[in-house]
Amino acid sequence: MIEMEKAQRLSLTAQVESTLRSALIVGKLKPGARLVTRDLAAQLGTSITPVREALLRLVSAGALDATPAAAFLVPEITLQRYQEITLIRKQLEGLAVRSAATAVTKKQLTALKKLCARFMQAKLSGDVEMALEANRAFRFTLYSYAKMPTLEAIIEQLWVQIGPCFNYLYPQSTEMAQGHHNYDHLLEALTAGDADACEKLILKAIDDGAEILTDHYFKKA
Repeated sequence: MIEMEKAQRLSLTAQVESTLRSALIVGKLKPGARLVTRDLAAQLGTSITPVREALLRLVSAGALDATPAAAFLVPEITLQRYQEITLIRKQLEGLAVRSAATAVTKKQLTALKKLCARFMQAKLSGDVEMALEANRAFRFTLYSYAKMPTLEAIIEQLWVQIGPCFNYLYPQSTEMAQGHHNYDHLLEALTAGDADACEKLILKAIDDGAEILTDHYFKKA
């Protein structure tokens, strides 16, 4: 019975951690946000223990800071740290998209086009939360086509650390939202099986995001 209870608690902890990871990655939790264990447990409809364990896991992963007052903070990321993570992301995400480009199927391309359309619609409508979620879905679906789960997990870990900043990518101006996007060209390159072009375009997407954040988040910070 004791082992069963422990297993159930660990499973619940993993579920809570996954929920919080997703919230961090898509920017639902902004830098500086304060997370109180008791409040989160009430929101998620669970006990305090698995929530606290999940939060402590995220502290170990560098995604949260612990405070003496039984609360946790989404850290304010410095420009230097963001630039370091961006440099690493470019190496890893470039590898992922190159690998995906040589293996992607027509069915997978169709799925990516649908995800891209959802992302574009969210941008045009000004729905920040949907745009962030759709962007994540597009990128990680593409990376999953590389069939390199370890690489995908490392990329996700980096997104967990900088995801809260992504909230400052939106809303975009109508002109920017309606313009031709890197993903349009990326889909064309994927269709052509051009791994070099795919890598260049994903690097450009990362650089474009970094430029927006430099203006909208780091200069103000």
